[in-house]
Amino acid sequence: MIEKDKGLLLNLKVYKILWLFVMLLPVLKGNAQGLMFKSNDYLMGERTSYTVFASDIPTFYDHLAMDFDLSLWDNEHLGYVFNIIDSRSNSYSLTYIYNLNGSPSLNFNIDSKSNKIKIPISLAQLNKRNWIRIKVYIDLKANTVGFYVNGKWYKASDFGFDSKITPVITFGKNPHYSDVPKMAVRNLKISDGNKSYTFALNEWSGNNVYDSAGEVRGHVDNPVWLINSSYFWEKRASFKFHEVAGVNFNPGNQTLIIFKSDSLLTYDMKSGNVSAKAFQEKIPVPLLLGKSVVNTKENKCYTYEVLRAPKPSPCIAAFDLTTLKWEVVGNANIREQRHHHNIFYDHDQNDLYLFGGYGSFAYHNDFFRYNKQTDNWDKQVFTGDRITPRFFSASSQANENNEVYIFGGYGNQSGNQIVGGRHFYDLYRVNLTTHVVKKCWEIKPNEEDFVPANNLIISKDKKYFYALCYPHERSKTQLRLYKFSIRDGSYQVVSGTIPVTSERIESDINLFFNPKQDEFFCAIQEFTTPSNSTIRILALEFPPVSQQDYQRAQQAVVPAGSAYKYLFWGIGAALLAAAGVIIVKRKPGKVEQQQPVTEGAAPVVVNAKEDEKKANAIYLLGEFTVYDKNSRDITYLFSPKIKQLFILILLNSKDESGVVSKKISTTLWPEKDVAKTKNIKGVTINHLRNIIADIEGIELTFLNDTYCFKLGDNVFCDYFAVTDAIKQTTHTDQSILNHFDLIARGGLLQHIPETWLDSVKLDYEEALMPLILPEIKRIYESGDFRKALEITRVVLNIDPFNDTALKYKLKALRRTKGIEYARKAYEDFTAEYQKSLGIEYHVPFDKICSGKTEPR
Repeated sequence: MIEKDKGLLLNLKVYKILWLFVMLLPVLKGNAQGLMFKSNDYLMGERTSYTVFASDIPTFYDHLAMDFDLSLWDNEHLGYVFNIIDSRSNSYSLTYIYNLNGSPSLNFNIDSKSNKIKIPISLAQLNKRNWIRIKVYIDLKANTVGFYVNGKWYKASDFGFDSKITPVITFGKNPHYSDVPKMAVRNLKISDGNKSYTFALNEWSGNNVYDSAGEVRGHVDNPVWLINSSYFWEKRASFKFHEVAGVNFNPGNQTLIIFKSDSLLTYDMKSGNVSAKAFQEKIPVPLLLGKSVVNTKENKCYTYEVLRAPKPSPCIAAFDLTTLKWEVVGNANIREQRHHHNIFYDHDQNDLYLFGGYGSFAYHNDFFRYNKQTDNWDKQVFTGDRITPRFFSASSQANENNEVYIFGGYGNQSGNQIVGGRHFYDLYRVNLTTHVVKKCWEIKPNEEDFVPANNLIISKDKKYFYALCYPHERSKTQLRLYKFSIRDGSYQVVSGTIPVTSERIESDINLFFNPKQDEFFCAIQEFTTPSNSTIRILALEFPPVSQQDYQRAQQAVVPAGSAYKYLFWGIGAALLAAAGVIIVKRKPGKVEQQQPVTEGAAPVVVNAKEDEKKANAIYLLGEFTVYDKNSRDITYLFSPKIKQLFILILLNSKDESGVVSKKISTTLWPEKDVAKTKNIKGVTINHLRNIIADIEGIELTFLNDTYCFKLGDNVFCDYFAVTDAIKQTTHTDQSILNHFDLIARGGLLQHIPETWLDSVKLDYEEALMPLILPEIKRIYESGDFRKALEITRVVLNIDPFNDTALKYKLKALRRTKGIEYARKAYEDFTAEYQKSLGIEYHVPFDKICSGKTEPR
């Protein structure tokens, strides 16, 4: 009997290990991304504070060991990396300071008493995502502390510790100090030999921090989860032009360069600053497409047009990236346009090659090499495998073997457009020394057709390449980053989407990679006419996160309920079949729901207040959130497509009009024929029915080919509540402010960028703004400056460049924080204004905040 019990206990232990392994698979598979801290650049209340043990603080005996990865990129602030407070209220801190002489250091202190340890940090280490391993060993018995950093120990003694410690450990803003440097932390481990706690800090959103066993241990205020910036593209800058402009990447100084006829705009990838300089003389080449290539060997940017302009003029010119002086290179042209061709140098940057493209109703597969001596594009013959005529292919830079990869595109075997075209998903290796082409593979993706944008980015290990891909035949389309295996063509989608409008063939998309900052950059040039365009710059942190890992990580730890139960028993059944052991069901813990941050939105999560977390509630303002009849957050059950379906029907159910079946198909699957959406639409609707089954007062009906929600009085929707109040509000009755907490959550569906929602969002903003704008002045003049600040925050969230909101924000800040605080807010506003609109803000600070204009 005893042996049998031992066997059962062993099986249970084996099960627990297996179960933990299965639960942690998503974590083990992906690299920890980490937690970034909002630093001194933010208002004090917005800075990040991470408490490692928010409750049930463990006691450590004899020693306390801490290991973590630290990234620092601050060259102006002093700040606190972590703070430890013991049960006797003794306080110890690791601080960071960048000295004026350019010698950054970490310092371990007994707070308010003395500096005990100074650890030098090299300037080369001050880069975002450059991780420094920090090991801390606190010997409680010997009263010593040691830090192991950069392969060297730094030690000190005489701390007066007890033999045990129950520490309050806080990273960033802490109970004593609010200064926070620009930093990030990941892979934190705390132990004493008998017990150990590990925190990957790989959460996606929310304020809870989980240990490696999936238990909630810590809490973080104002977090910035780095994993979001590795999945969602972040908008960095936008420029509008009334002439053709060109864009490229200068790896020498890590800048994106945008040139037009008379000047050069430079976007610094590291600082985000934009600068403009005039050329010494205007560009000698009339720009039709604005194509260019950077020669780092010569430190020049070559711009060229393969089709000569209507009047005689040079076709190739170059400007020096330092002096900005232009020089005419030549008149070579190909006599016909080559839209969406490939351009690349050989490895030594001596010979310039051009491949493929579309023009004169034909797809092309010619290779041309620019001959400097004869000023001519010479056709270059390549042997080996034939690349079929195409455009929209992507090419890499030449590697150390003088080989270039060419991937994908659209065309046909003959090159004649009249016979139609098809998408190609093939990879070729082109040797520029031997002039031999080798086909590597061809695949057939199991999804909608796509083409790659310009530029393939080869991974550091040479095993993969990255490409931005999109359905080019749709005017309203979306970009996503793909990661392909060079060996066999297997691939993953490794980013969220970027909405793109591609109405004209001149529209151009480029993918760049900055190895010094470990960031992808996407430059999108959207033309509305042949000479009017907008250039948008977006960034994605490396390493990018796959779509599968993103979805898997969201479901790795979920709230109690049906989804968790099915996941548990599904995996449990597999383990039972494999191991033949009896499993005892584990009680799941409560977990905060995690939501992604979409492209173009600041990575800030607005959490519902406790009194908002009501049963049967739907929130469309700010973060999309849904609570069931038990006040349980079930937002995680809504996949992107189910969420879109739910919102589409809900917005059309207020007046019980509903949505006809065909409109659902054309809205959610615009790229497919309506007849072909029947099955996928049916499956999506069935999933939606299952999800809303736990919400009382909402029923999905289908009558006369129309879907509609029948809504009971017990269903709450914040958007409906606010719009009803808007209709009832007059200029003398400002009851709209009774719903201020709901309005303050954010704009309508602000993190859902679907274009079909644009008109709904615009109607909401146009109805709301005239009601709350006058309130700013009234409340400011009443002396309630903090309330005025809150309202300006809401207005600027909807309209980031609203003059009235800016004016009263600065005035209120001056009254509450002082003139220097207001000036800093003004400088941040004007920097973002110029970055987004490409022009300087027209009203000076002194005119806005002048004491002469202060109301009495």
